[in-house]
Amino acid sequence: MSYRTVDPVNGGLGGASKFPQPASFRFLWRAYRRTGSDLYREVVATTLDRMCQGGIYDHLGGGFARYSTDEEWLAPHFEKMLYDNALLIDLMTEAWHGTNSRLYEIRVAETIDWALREMKVEDGAGRFAFASAFDADSEGVEGKFYVWSEDEIDALLGADAPLFKQAYDVSAGGNWEGHNILNRRRKPLLESDVYEAALRTSRDKLRAVRDARIWPQRDDKVLVDWNALMIVGFARAGAGFDRTDWIAVAETVFDFVRANMLEDGRLRHSWRDGRLKHPSVLDDYVFMALAAQVLFEVTGDADYLRQAEAWVEVINARFWDSEAGGYFLSADDVTDLITRSKTVADNATPAANGVIVEVLARLYLTTGEAAHRERAEELVRVFAGDEPRHLVNTPSLAIGFEFLVDGTQVVIAGAPDETATAVLLRAAFDSGLQDKVILRAAPDAPLPEGHPAAGKGPIDGVAAAYICRGATCGLPITDPELLRHELSRR
Repeated sequence: MSYRTVDPVNGGLGGASKFPQPASFRFLWRAYRRTGSDLYREVVATTLDRMCQGGIYDHLGGGFARYSTDEEWLAPHFEKMLYDNALLIDLMTEAWHGTNSRLYEIRVAETIDWALREMKVEDGAGRFAFASAFDADSEGVEGKFYVWSEDEIDALLGADAPLFKQAYDVSAGGNWEGHNILNRRRKPLLESDVYEAALRTSRDKLRAVRDARIWPQRDDKVLVDWNALMIVGFARAGAGFDRTDWIAVAETVFDFVRANMLEDGRLRHSWRDGRLKHPSVLDDYVFMALAAQVLFEVTGDADYLRQAEAWVEVINARFWDSEAGGYFLSADDVTDLITRSKTVADNATPAANGVIVEVLARLYLTTGEAAHRERAEELVRVFAGDEPRHLVNTPSLAIGFEFLVDGTQVVIAGAPDETATAVLLRAAFDSGLQDKVILRAAPDAPLPEGHPAAGKGPIDGVAAAYICRGATCGLPITDPELLRHELSRR
């Protein structure tokens, strides 16, 4: 992927229409982390900044629309998809760790609030997951729920209207088909605390009025793969921003899937009103395995790791192509298909054949089981082409390969109930979870034999952290600030 592929002014790939493409920008962010090149950092930050300030973002209710119909991220196709928002929560969290951008911090929180307020689907037993999408139309008109006239803004906000109109690009003629799509492209965050507080009060007033409008229809079926992506986003954001309530949401959604979406020991793809439909696909298992691994790293609960390993066993048994290699989209016992398809190209969601390389690499680093590494290497051999230009279509595969050959582990050795252990763990979380494995090594839960940090422990009774790459671990670190510094260099 070259710089010319990315719009250097507005961010995103190419011209109109523009899709968020989180997998591609996650790949570029990893290139920045690996090389230190400001070029990669700039293209990701520009893309996220423009999206967060543009009309593709819902400035009243939170959450991102599916794509922008123009190259400036102003006029969205107003449909909101769960998977886009899950992936963008994760990407913004990762970029926040390298920028400390207040804008990303706000947008992550607002998008999470949107999901919890508008997308929850409950099972009647105290658990919930997330619905799939909101339509673009209401009353038969695309975007009607979201747009405003200047007269409406003036009537509702009174003396506060001029400030709001200046900030959110509101005019008599409108900025889209005679209407106004709220955006902050020309008056970006953040001004001052007083200024932003006044705008927040105005936004609350407008949202209350908007909530009384006829809503777009919600697609309230629960899909395993998209909810798995949301689990990953909530868990990593919760760890990164020190929000244990977000981690608890991730665990609740995970419990919902295990309680409601298993039939005869196998995942089903869709749930609605207590009824399961459709056999599971590869994405369901791969994304849930990744979600389980992330929850294991965030919580330290080994049950999540065991579940990830169990789902990988199903993937290997039911989806593997024993002749040509790679994984099929459908399991071997699904009979109502003309052919079993297989792809590694990322689309609106990452390709499962790419993501599973990272899943297997993480399992190998965590457990030391060579079979996981061998399968990941085989996948790379099957799908890696001879033409580097084809990598633009497979960023998830490239990310997984990088993790496989150069994955970083942070091992925190200490008693789990000691403050020194918690402080080091917090320092590790502050550097982000996306590009590393974080493990705990407690006296009653030692690392597996063969792990490069096996046998290492506290220093003079004080919890210690070990940064490992490949088969080599660095010297013990007991100072959390030094750990933050060392991880910031990677």
